[in-house]
Amino acid sequence: MRKIAYYILMIALVASQTLTAAPAKKKSNSKQKTQSGKVWKGATRNIHHVAMWGGVGYSGLVNHYDYNRFVGGGGGMLGVGYEYRYDHFILNMGPEFRIFSSMDKINFPSSYDVAIMAPGYNQTKHYTFSSALRENHAVGQVMLPVMLGGRWDKWYFLAGAKVGYTVLGTYSQRGPLTTSITDEMAYDDNWINMPDHGAVTDMSYRAKGKIPYGLDVAVTAEAGINLNAFLGKEWNDRNNERTHPWHMRLAAFIDYGVMNLAQPKEGPIAIADEQQIQTRSLHTSDWASGRLNSLLVGVKFTALLQMNKPQPPKPQKPAMVLYVSDKQTDSAIASATVEITPRATAKKPRTTKRTTNKKGMAVSKLAAGPYHLRLTHPDYQVLEHDYSHGEWGDTLSLAMMPRPDFRFYVRDAKSDSLLAAEVSFINASNEAVIATANTDSLSGYAALRLPLNTQIRIHIEAANHLALTASVGDVGAEETFRLEPIVKKRVIILHNLFFATNKTTILPESEPSLQDLYDLMAENPDIRIRITGHTDNVGSDRANQRLSEGRANSVRDNLIKRGIDAGRIEAEGKGESQPITTNDTEEGRAQNRRVEFVIL
Repeated sequence: MRKIAYYILMIALVASQTLTAAPAKKKSNSKQKTQSGKVWKGATRNIHHVAMWGGVGYSGLVNHYDYNRFVGGGGGMLGVGYEYRYDHFILNMGPEFRIFSSMDKINFPSSYDVAIMAPGYNQTKHYTFSSALRENHAVGQVMLPVMLGGRWDKWYFLAGAKVGYTVLGTYSQRGPLTTSITDEMAYDDNWINMPDHGAVTDMSYRAKGKIPYGLDVAVTAEAGINLNAFLGKEWNDRNNERTHPWHMRLAAFIDYGVMNLAQPKEGPIAIADEQQIQTRSLHTSDWASGRLNSLLVGVKFTALLQMNKPQPPKPQKPAMVLYVSDKQTDSAIASATVEITPRATAKKPRTTKRTTNKKGMAVSKLAAGPYHLRLTHPDYQVLEHDYSHGEWGDTLSLAMMPRPDFRFYVRDAKSDSLLAAEVSFINASNEAVIATANTDSLSGYAALRLPLNTQIRIHIEAANHLALTASVGDVGAEETFRLEPIVKKRVIILHNLFFATNKTTILPESEPSLQDLYDLMAENPDIRIRITGHTDNVGSDRANQRLSEGRANSVRDNLIKRGIDAGRIEAEGKGESQPITTNDTEEGRAQNRRVEFVIL
């Protein structure tokens, strides 16, 4: 054991002297050197080492035998292998040779007596161990450890398992033995129980042998310090400039075998005859309990030769930290969408999207330069902002204005009085009802918040008035909608009624207007209407007359298909004879191309 400790100490001294005396190389332009050998954040993280280690400590073959006192011994290990490191994670593996000793003190409960039969008298030979018989074991094993752990600046730990095979297993015994003889003379009946002759011999008993322990599996752990962190900045600077830097560490370790190394019980521990007494190993005798585990605990020194040097990280883009808040309450706005687009770039700009967290914060790493920010949120007005991103990063605070509610009034188109109405807001793309609201005849208005970037159609119904369907423009504006009262002989234009150019075919986008007219007829079964078609002055009179009649009849046929009685609907065409405005402009001609109805 002294030789093992000596060799480990010499390895540590040689490694330390080699590194200290290493000539300083030309300084690198990189900034990778640190006192503890750390690398930059973002640099190459995969580090490979050749690992060499040795350790010494207390050892033993742990047992629980009767008539025995376990003492233990000393042991050590030497190994060489591979260690991999990724950030703080480390993996260590490689073969090692482990040798250790163990001692047991065996107490014999009584002497071993052997009867000697002789003519005319009997003799008894006694073998007595006057004190404990010492049994020493020497075990040598080739192990393969696989260990995982973590490494920080000043300390580290590893834990894992070792699997190996016992290549050396011997035992030796030594202890004081006393032999004596007692005989009984039988020449005269009065001579009985004659005391012994004083034939007593004290001697030192010795025995030895081999024990094939075989396979061993041990759990192992170690924890300690990285010595480089305590060797000073100058030493570490020189070390880090080497092509293959050294790293050294010192730790406390423990190996405990979970594999049972006990051998089969071969018989009693001692057998005596007239000539001598013979013993076998405690571990193979009937006194063995059947459970035997290896143990090695002590200190361990490891030297690591780094095979690759970390590469400098790629240049990091400066961070843009954005805080978004409510302009009125100054509270953070979560789930706001931030679109960041480069400005003044020759290539097609690539937009980066981020979403603010609960604290209203969004972080992006961007190259320095000019950018355009666009912030959106369902409950806030769109905010756009230009700024120049600096090389060292920026922190921006932007406040968004809450989006106002859509406020609307419903009035009578003739009297301008406020109306109590039922209002539905419909998504024009899928006809889904987004929201509903009601107005009354006192305030006449309602307000609600509508989603942005959605085409919305409003449908309004009020008693004794024609239903109205119209598109909503600015969802943050205020609008007034006027409903036409149901009055006989009054001409009403069917707005939002569209036809194919110079044809009588009704286009699909006319559906809301047709549905409103159908609802009027269905809800008022006593009324009759006349539908009249009109055109502009483009084309011949005859063609325009035929077109106006055809369009009026197309509307009539549509209502009949929906279930309205044909006797309740009349249709006629007026051609270009009744314009409502000039035909000299495109806008005027569009107004003259119309379909009207009148309640009869």
